[in-house]
Amino acid sequence: MTTPEPVSKLIAIDLKDNPDVESAAKLIFGESAHHLEANFLKFRETGDPMALMQIRIGLRRIRVAMRVFKLIIPTDIRTHFNREFRYFGNMLGEARNMDVFLYGMLSPDIKKKQLRDAYLELRKQGEKVWNGELEIITKEIAGGHFERVLMEFQLWLNSNWSHKLGKSARKKMASSVAYFALDAIEEGNIELLNLGPEEEHHSVEELHELRKFTKRSRYHLRFFSSLFKEGKINEGFEILIKMQDCLGHINDVKEGLHILADLSSQSGANYFSDILLLNARIIKTAGKEVNRYLDEFDLLWARYQDFSLSAEDLLIDD
Repeated sequence: MTTPEPVSKLIAIDLKDNPDVESAAKLIFGESAHHLEANFLKFRETGDPMALMQIRIGLRRIRVAMRVFKLIIPTDIRTHFNREFRYFGNMLGEARNMDVFLYGMLSPDIKKKQLRDAYLELRKQGEKVWNGELEIITKEIAGGHFERVLMEFQLWLNSNWSHKLGKSARKKMASSVAYFALDAIEEGNIELLNLGPEEEHHSVEELHELRKFTKRSRYHLRFFSSLFKEGKINEGFEILIKMQDCLGHINDVKEGLHILADLSSQSGANYFSDILLLNARIIKTAGKEVNRYLDEFDLLWARYQDFSLSAEDLLIDD
């Protein structure tokens, strides 16, 4: 059997016929599960790190969908899969942070000159940590646990959901998805806006939480985009993607500083003086970048406050 190539994006989810909520949920979960399985098979066969990162994205996407459709998913089901997917997601998140550090903050493009040996020592220590994390992840992902969770998820997806639901949930499940989507998107927007509006009053950790909600709102649009006018959806995507990128870069700097300190302390003592000088250069560059991202985020946040979707933006007839 030919091993699937990594799927870079969730394929288009077609809800133009305005199906019922159950059908929409199963389609969204089904496409997400396909994305996960394709990249799982690719990673198991080749160890491709890009497939690994796509697994992380897929896990997060399914957890967001679990929250969106919480009214029609029994609590025990959501708790079980959220716990399992969070476990793997957290593990992959640590690896992702190291990968971003090695090829971002500690990029080979850094002007090293006389600090070259210090740079190479830091990089050696970082690659040692990265390889250790990758070995652990390979055992976990390529082992039986992850595959069992995927099989469990597929069995649940193909089951009769109504057997474990009450009357109100079954009624919600049978309703059309368009107005359900409007409510889900609006709920996400309100949650995100309530975390603002002035990022200067947030800690860096709180900005990371803001990024999570930004990402969640982006997925909401992604799931239901086929129900809305393309121009309006594209406007929302443009704002949210750029907001997520700005906040993501800031968080990468925060995580990178922790990694930089750890690797510096693990390095040889004879390199330590130059490593401190290299740290100062790296931190100065990072500071300039953070200022730029915060300024850009201010402008994007103002645009997002004016963005909303209404029934008038739906492609369906009332």
